[in-house]
Amino acid sequence: MASDEQVGRQILSIFMQHKVGASGVLRRNHFIDVRDADFQRGLNKAVENRWIKIKLRDRYTYELTEAGLAAGLNAGFPPKPLG
Repeated sequence: MASDEQVGRQILSIFMQHKVGASGVLRRNHFIDVRDADFQRGLNKAVENRWIKIKLRDRYTYELTEAGLAAGLNAGFPPKPLG
């Protein structure tokens, strides 16, 4: 079982794969690669680390923060290959 931190980083890596900038958003369906059993724990950790914010009016939309973008770039997550 992955730790909360690992799953939070997995969520952050998905933002990087989709080349989302600060204040950019992704919806829940983009995170299909994250196990459902782990997703909420990872989401909570990413919010706690201030990497992402959950939209107030839509709990299935997640916004990347400046801190999240910096953390993702510093971690060296590779962007998703084209094609």
